[in-house]
Amino acid sequence: MTLPPLLLGAALAFWGWETGNLLLGIPLALLAEGFRRFEARFDLEPQRYERLSDLCTVAFVALVGVMVANRGMPHGILVGFQFVPLTLMPILVAQYASSPRRIRLSALFRYLRKQKQRDPSTEDPWIDLGPAFLGTTLLAAGVANQRGPNYYLAILVFAAWALWPRRPAHARLWAWGGMLAIAGALGYAGHVGLNRLQDALEDWVSEWHLRQGTDPSRASTDMGSLGRLKQHDAILARIHTPRGDNAGFRLLHRASFNVFAGNAWQVRNAPLAPLQAGADGSTWTLAKGDAPHALRIATRSEDGRAMLPLPAGTRRIAELPATSLRANEFGAALAETPEPWVRYEARYGEGMEGYGVPTNEDLALPGSERAVLERVAATLGLAGLAPAAAVARVQAHLGEFRYSTFREDAIPRSRTALADFLEHSRAGHCEYFAAAAALLLRAAGVPTRYATGFAVMEYSDLEGAWLVRARHAHAWTRAWVDGRWVDLDPTPPSWFEEEARQAPLWQPLSDLLRWGTYRWSQRSGGGMSDGWYAVVALLFIILAWRIVKGRRAAQAAAVATSTGTAREWPGADSEFYALAQAIAERHGERAPGESLGAWLARVRPSAELDAAARAALALHYRYRFDPAGVAPIERDRLGSAVAEALQRVQGGALN
Repeated sequence: MTLPPLLLGAALAFWGWETGNLLLGIPLALLAEGFRRFEARFDLEPQRYERLSDLCTVAFVALVGVMVANRGMPHGILVGFQFVPLTLMPILVAQYASSPRRIRLSALFRYLRKQKQRDPSTEDPWIDLGPAFLGTTLLAAGVANQRGPNYYLAILVFAAWALWPRRPAHARLWAWGGMLAIAGALGYAGHVGLNRLQDALEDWVSEWHLRQGTDPSRASTDMGSLGRLKQHDAILARIHTPRGDNAGFRLLHRASFNVFAGNAWQVRNAPLAPLQAGADGSTWTLAKGDAPHALRIATRSEDGRAMLPLPAGTRRIAELPATSLRANEFGAALAETPEPWVRYEARYGEGMEGYGVPTNEDLALPGSERAVLERVAATLGLAGLAPAAAVARVQAHLGEFRYSTFREDAIPRSRTALADFLEHSRAGHCEYFAAAAALLLRAAGVPTRYATGFAVMEYSDLEGAWLVRARHAHAWTRAWVDGRWVDLDPTPPSWFEEEARQAPLWQPLSDLLRWGTYRWSQRSGGGMSDGWYAVVALLFIILAWRIVKGRRAAQAAAVATSTGTAREWPGADSEFYALAQAIAERHGERAPGESLGAWLARVRPSAELDAAARAALALHYRYRFDPAGVAPIERDRLGSAVAEALQRVQGGALN
């Protein structure tokens, strides 16, 4: 396929624009199109093209290696692939600067070169690298594209440009364009469908890719989102304690926030501060006071960081394998650790000492919500109530609301998501309930904070531990009552059962696999990343398959030998084997792995014998490997060619 003029240059410019390298893409475009139109030609020896191709390969591998070293394995490989057009440009220019404007296929593949060395008759066609380079350039541009239809539309334009010269001459323009548009629409639908399928698969293996969020200064909410919130059954934490009353750790806290703006809660005036480990290097003190209770917790880390889920009133964290630990006065603790699973002991007591006294931020109301909050607070008669009474009244009021993770209709533009929740829909998920309780209590003069973490509600008899899944992520309110902070969970208790009903049917099997993976990760000795586990597992599967296959082949051969029923292959009765035996007796056996063609070339027969033997070899290969077989006349010709070659061998033609 010959590319239309300027198409390759446009693709390179598009690649530069998509990847943010337009200043590089434009010179490459001018270089490619310039050499396509350049009249003078510079023919190189075949070995030069091969060395140039090898150099391009080495440059690409080196580039990817540098990117991986700087940016990590997945991101480094993707970034390295973006620069494939740059590394392939020298071989493309060399092709367009040559007289044939083609290159041999063997210039690109070392395997084919070695095959030609063994058998000079190996086919080595001339190819045009342009179409392959065009496709690679567009794929490289796609690595960096942002989500949306623009990239796909550009690909459709390039496809139409490439196909335009080859459109059927009898086809009307509107018919050809219509068919192309239909194909493009179907392709886009397939693309969207595959994306949805990918999302479904990621749900099942979400514990490998789930972003837990390790920023304790900001919490985005899903207020106002349409459709059902995405729920995951991935296990994010385990609490290793016998089944029993979990009242003391039903809520595991990760972070609290004191400022609400838009649809996000933020932390103000409570930065994370580094803590000093104790003498043993693994015990960290968060607050003073007695800690009579202890809880053993294991939680997943993300990129070497873990926001530790902790029960209320945690004073100390022991047996924590962290290089550093930072905490704030709101109770958030961020650990730096290389372990994929972080195991520690949280020692806690009654009350929340050390969580910071209330400030003005704990009473602030957002301007966009102030009117509706004051209106609802007045309706509930919260003004003048004692903090404990205000908490009880807000809890009772929100108890009349309904838990839901689905909205049928969009929120009208005339009101905010929280206002719609309080005065119209009266249904939402935990973030609505926690934010509404926090802000209504502030309207009543009670300092509050918005808390996030996990609800501990599911016990696993298999693991002998409480399981915390991604869908157990929860939000609640912390209120300042009678001189201390208390936890207030206004979300209806039915939320947990409703979430549990969304669990997939295969969850028990998934949990068994997760438990096995977790136990493996906790073995003694150095750990490995999930990627290395996958590589080792793949190598083990390949090795096992090869062993089983080898044993089956050996057993089948033994049975065939003992019963005399060895399988006959096509061409087993070819006369050429007798000729090969005769030549071997005169000159010696073929080397292991040496093809018949390479063997004859090494034998260096006379011109007459060489012609006869190669004619017989060509017919033998067709008889042996051609699925259509050979015609009877060609079968007779094989016998005649072998007979002629045998006469020359026996007559001493071979020296």
